[in-house]
Amino acid sequence: MNPIFILVGPSGVGKSTVQEQLLADPVFRLVRAITTTTRPPRPTETEGVDFFFLSPDTFKTKADLGGFVEWVETFGRSYGTSREELERKLAQGPVLMITDMRGAHSIKAQYPNTHVIFLDAPREDLERRIRERPGTTPEDLERRLKRMDEEKASAKDADVIIENPDGSLEMTVRKVRDLISTVLSGRVH
Repeated sequence: MNPIFILVGPSGVGKSTVQEQLLADPVFRLVRAITTTTRPPRPTETEGVDFFFLSPDTFKTKADLGGFVEWVETFGRSYGTSREELERKLAQGPVLMITDMRGAHSIKAQYPNTHVIFLDAPREDLERRIRERPGTTPEDLERRLKRMDEEKASAKDADVIIENPDGSLEMTVRKVRDLISTVLSGRVH
């Protein structure tokens, strides 16, 4: 079975940016498992491309029936990885995805060939990145900063920790790429 690579880490650490660069790398042919959410789509988002969008009732029913390999409620919205979506993507190739550490534990318990990569950065870098995101409200900033310490504390549960301080994105992507290359070459199981 193809491996799963999960990027975890606090808000603003660059998980989505690292994921985008690695998915664009033709060498690995990584695929992304698309997350299901109860939040409404943003104007630039497309169903089945960016997310699968469900009503809260439909999401809850699917969760109650075991349809998610992991799911979480955060900031008043539910997010999860459907079992069907993950299986479909694993049939296509190695999967690269983003979850929180709880989701990563759940997936790794069900799919042992899962590699959890914790991305981290200094708190001041993370706070600045979150603050500079378009549309960040003071309330949103406060919620994310409160959750940051909790997320950073979970780093010890990852298979590897990779730092992504300001100005080091290229090096961070290279380190994650090297780890994926090592796993795909069969040197790490």
